[in-house]
Amino acid sequence: MKMKLSIIIPALNEAAYLPETILKAKENASCGGPFEIIVVDSGSVDGTSEIASRLGAKLLKCDGTASGKAVLLNKGAELATGDVYLFLDADTFLPEGYDASIEKALSDPAAVGGAFEFSLDGKEFGLRVVEIINRMRYSVRQRYYGDQGIYVRSEVFNRVGGYPPMRLMEAAHLCKALRAQGRLTLIHKDIKTSPRRFLKSGIYTVLAEDIKIWFLDLLGITVDKYADRYWEDNRRAG
Repeated sequence: MKMKLSIIIPALNEAAYLPETILKAKENASCGGPFEIIVVDSGSVDGTSEIASRLGAKLLKCDGTASGKAVLLNKGAELATGDVYLFLDADTFLPEGYDASIEKALSDPAAVGGAFEFSLDGKEFGLRVVEIINRMRYSVRQRYYGDQGIYVRSEVFNRVGGYPPMRLMEAAHLCKALRAQGRLTLIHKDIKTSPRRFLKSGIYTVLAEDIKIWFLDLLGITVDKYADRYWEDNRRAG
């Protein structure tokens, strides 16, 4: 049976990136395109909602920014009707044939989901350092992040209760829950995400802050207190 893929995109003032993100999702599909694209807008004032509607996406308006991205992702999943969910950041571009790769990965009944290889859309040397460190991180722990395009069988996503109610690291902890249900597969195709937050605040400064958050989470220390600054930095980087 042909896979029905629901792409879920959380967005806040993403008018500069969302058009290409949606167009790449359509153009780089090799199995006829995604079943549906859902944009969850958390209060944009730059025309993001209008762009989503104009490009044929289903639009859901949700005031969930203060509670973190997990709220937006779960709201989008509630609206989705596909049998596989692909959670995609609004500034992240899918590779060619991504849908066929997901379908192939999930042809194994033991596989419940996975992600793509992390990469940044820029030529700076420091961005390659960020990529290497991130790839080392998830090759060891198999906890993927939202900018890797996490995909999951809808039934398994619902079984684990969706994204946990965390303001940071929600994707990593979703992966932890999914691994208890079956196998996660890393698709060895680069998914390109914007390097804007690294370029805006300094590549190594942002990397050091990210590593601190990863390490604290690894130790089991809650990192929610860093969420306000993290999301504010992201908003400024836009």
